[in-house]
Amino acid sequence: MARETPWYRIVILAAATLVATAALAQAQKFPTTPQAFARPAARTAALFKPEGAGPFPAVVLSHSCGGLSGNLYNWAERFTAAGYVALIIDHLGPRGRKFNCPPYENNVSVTEFATDAFEALKFLRGQSYVDPQRVVQVGFSYGAMAGLRIASAKFARQHFGEGRHFAAVIALYPACNSPGAEDYQRNFYDDISTPLLLLLGREDDETRPASCVEQARKAAERGQPVAWKLYENATHAFDAANLAGEYVTFQRARYTYRGDAKIAGQAWQDMKAFLDPHLVPPLAPVAK
Repeated sequence: MARETPWYRIVILAAATLVATAALAQAQKFPTTPQAFARPAARTAALFKPEGAGPFPAVVLSHSCGGLSGNLYNWAERFTAAGYVALIIDHLGPRGRKFNCPPYENNVSVTEFATDAFEALKFLRGQSYVDPQRVVQVGFSYGAMAGLRIASAKFARQHFGEGRHFAAVIALYPACNSPGAEDYQRNFYDDISTPLLLLLGREDDETRPASCVEQARKAAERGQPVAWKLYENATHAFDAANLAGEYVTFQRARYTYRGDAKIAGQAWQDMKAFLDPHLVPPLAPVAK
């Protein structure tokens, strides 16, 4: 005869389920009510808007496999000061995860990061304060790997549909293509149709830039809208900062991250120079 589960265990299990469900409900991919930029006290998804009715260009910011980090808010501050709506996605929290770095922890796929970005694009295009033709995606490491896929004509068509998608994609220190059979090891496809800029560190010992440069060069030779910058003395996460916006140096496993404000500043100038031809009117000048 099967033993009956004690009533108190059922109550405990139900309570635990309610707590877990509430936690996931509280974590959202992105908020839908915009606010003026303010550096948050805790790392969370955010939607920032410049003062005024718009319509403004917009940027979707996709974090690394490590989750939300302080550098995202630095970039959001730069973009909003330049007249952009800035949307920071939380790709992990709503899925009940805090960390997602391969090879052992990548339960949230690169494609899922990309479809989150497309979801954000669809949302932004429906807002009166956003110019639907001037939305760009900027990704960091794992989020940049998603950006590489977003820039592919076939991938974008499969996951978003026909027509114009993001106006441009900027990928900071992604893993492009590497040997191996895992899905996350191949991200830079041969059919780039969305203007794409890669910002890479020569001293990156985590996502080494060689395959990115090789594939970018081939794409450019085929006439695809691809450009890249390779920064000397730059590591992975060269824009690394804590939540207060201070640049930091640290190690994750065997990798070294060295935040460099000068290189991050140059990356911002390179972003603006790349985006201006694709976004009319161009980004407003801002001292940062």
